[in-house]
Amino acid sequence: MDFMKLQAKRAMTTRGQKSCLVIDHLVEALAGDPSSSLRRALVLNRIDEKPGITQTEIMREMNISKSAMNREIEWLFNYGCIIRQNAEEDGRAIKLETCGYSKQALESALDYFPKEHKGLQNLLNRYIKVLKQDRPTLRDARIIATLYDKGETTKTDVIDSLYNGPATTDNRAYNKLLEDGVIKDDG
Repeated sequence: MDFMKLQAKRAMTTRGQKSCLVIDHLVEALAGDPSSSLRRALVLNRIDEKPGITQTEIMREMNISKSAMNREIEWLFNYGCIIRQNAEEDGRAIKLETCGYSKQALESALDYFPKEHKGLQNLLNRYIKVLKQDRPTLRDARIIATLYDKGETTKTDVIDSLYNGPATTDNRAYNKLLEDGVIKDDG
């Protein structure tokens, strides 16, 4: 996207709308799965930021356990979000890169950040902090972003703005945020 179109895109949306759009792009980048964790989105962002990074480097940088990192990398690989290649200098090391639909969707998400990957990382970390959960998801972040964007709205409007998943799943996510005191229901 050229610079002028990018500036126009950024100027035409509110902060709440931008957050919603970024989260939507991340859902797309993660195989259309709104139940993907914000941590998984952070891992994908880190791989995209540093093509050729190894799993060990990500574990160290993000302070993630080996077993948790193995699960994230396996999921990303199995769903076609990343490719793995043996490192020439060390046959044991595996280099990681984003690819295909994930790379394209991530690039669309990054359009909203002047500092690109760092900006996206900061947004995701803010949602993690606000959500105060063990494993906050993109769906949870989308609920918060929608409420921020719309201000006062109904639960039905929020649920309708989600990803056409099972109504019970969307309701459960909304109710959990209510229960945890992250959001308030004035209705």
